[in-house]
Amino acid sequence: MRDKGRSPVSKLSDDLLVEIISRVPYKSTRCCKCVSRRWRDLVSHPDHRKKLPRSTLAGIFYQTFRGERFPAMLCGHQSVSGNWCTSMDCSLSFLPNCKRVNMYLLDSCNGLLLCLFWNQPSHVNGFDYVVCNPATEKWVTLPATTWSSKVRTARLGFDPSVSSYFHVFLFVSTTGVVDVNMQGHDTGKKTVGVYSSRTGVWTHGVVWDNPLSIN
Repeated sequence: MRDKGRSPVSKLSDDLLVEIISRVPYKSTRCCKCVSRRWRDLVSHPDHRKKLPRSTLAGIFYQTFRGERFPAMLCGHQSVSGNWCTSMDCSLSFLPNCKRVNMYLLDSCNGLLLCLFWNQPSHVNGFDYVVCNPATEKWVTLPATTWSSKVRTARLGFDPSVSSYFHVFLFVSTTGVVDVNMQGHDTGKKTVGVYSSRTGVWTHGVVWDNPLSIN
C-alpha cells in the first residue's frame, strides 16, 4: 500500500540528495536550506561543503565619503576569498574622464558596476550613467535623458546565467530633485525608467503615486 502522506523526495537517501543539490547553482543551495531541517543540516554539514557549490564572490567594491553634498570620494576594494585578481584596476581609471571627485558608485550586480558621473559636459543635465566591468575594463555610457536630474534611485540588474544583457532601473520623482546620496522619501508620482543593453534605449512610464522607499 502506497504511503500517500510522504513526499517522494523524503524517500531519497542523504547521499543521493546531496548529489542532487551539488548540481544546482550556489544561490540555489542557499534556498535549499530553507526547505526543511533535514535539507538545512545536509547543506551545512562540514563533510558536504567540498562537494556542494561554493560562492564565486572574490571581493567587494566600496566608496567612502567626506560628508559634503558633492563629496570627494575614494573607491576601494576588499578581498573576501583570497581569489581577488591583483591586476584589476580597482581605481576604475580606465573610465572616460574618471575623477574620484565626480564619480558615485551606485550599484553592482554579478561583476558589473553602475556609476554616476556629474558635471560632465557631454550631458545636458550634467549627469552620465556608466556601466562597467572592472575585470575586462569594458564600459558603456548610457544615453542621456531629459529626466535624469529627477532620479532618486538607480539600480543595476544583470544575471549572466540567463542573459549577457543588463538592465538599469531609474526611479524618477516628478516633483523632487536629484538626491546624490540616494536617501529619503518622496510622495510625488513615480516613474521608472528602464534601460536595456540589448536595445540600447530607455523606456519609462508612471507606475505609482504612493510614498515608497527603496534601499
